Amino acid sequence: MGAEPPVPLARGEELTYYRTVEDAFAVLRGTVFIFKPKDFALLQGWWRAGVPLAAVMAGLAEVFDRARQRGADPPSSLAYCRHAVNRHAKRLATAHVGGGAAAPEVEVGPALARLAQAVTLTADRWQASAPVAGVLESLARAIEGIPAGAPPAAVEATLEKLETGALEALFAALPDGDREAVLADVDEQPLDPALTPEVAARSRRALQVRAVRERIGLPRLELNGV
Repeated sequence: MGAEPPVPLARGEELTYYRTVEDAFAVLRGTVFIFKPKDFALLQGWWRAGVPLAAVMAGLAEVFDRARQRGADPPSSLAYCRHAVNRHAKRLATAHVGGGAAAPEVEVGPALARLAQAVTLTADRWQASAPVAGVLESLARAIEGIPAGAPPAAVEATLEKLETGALEALFAALPDGDREAVLADVDEQPLDPALTPEVAARSRRALQVRAVRERIGLPRLELNGV
């Protein structure tokens, strides 16, 4: 990580929050990146407002994925992600309205605990590769930070974005040999030559995501997934 958060210096969980977000931002950009004071000020505001780490990570994943799909340059400031982060935070904070609603089929808290544990176990298996283990450990922390009382639909939406960002980051973090193996797996899957370039690119990306998941051993991030 680069620069320290603004004064007063953060400690403990707050510092972990800052570092997790900064590391995730750098991995998604694919380059070493140091937050500027205005980025830390925004991040500090989220921390003080109680914005869950999961909302921040999901917002980052959404913005980077959108930029990639447009073929645009990746964001160069946390400010570009603030609206997406706020949307995810609001979704997670929205309580169920009205009495007598049917109980959800899945208990969110225990399901999130199982997912976080599964991701942590996957990280343990990748300790020989610090970049991969780091992405997985950050993902586990983000899952642990999702409010257990949030609506299941909001949790599922957040998990989907976390998964998208994690798989993108994991591909970049893989050791060279593993990354080449993933690309070889994708190349072995023939695509219909009649596909338009845009559809072919989406299909190839879907194959790459699946190959990365299988290579890493990452479970699907769904409340019913573990």
